Amino acid sequence: VYRINWLKARARRDRWVEEVSLVRHEMLWTVLWFEYQQSIWEKRALHSVNEGKEAYANKQIGLWSDFAKTARLMLEGKQMDCN
Repeated sequence: VYRINWLKARARRDRWVEEVSLVRHEMLWTVLWFEYQQSIWEKRALHSVNEGKEAYANKQIGLWSDFAKTARLMLEGKQMDCN
């Protein structure tokens, strides 16, 4: 009986260790996704020939940049470095 309880507890601990690792990676991936979107819009702004499209692209650059900055601030100190 004690061994079964110990095995169940160990399995629970292992699941939580895996979950913590996944959440840390997801925090990093979120910031990287925002930065990737920003770089896409920067390329679109660079290659746009229409002023309206360039203005829209610049607006999107600011939006994704704000998302990335906000995410970094919110996740700061939450151990999102995935070594």
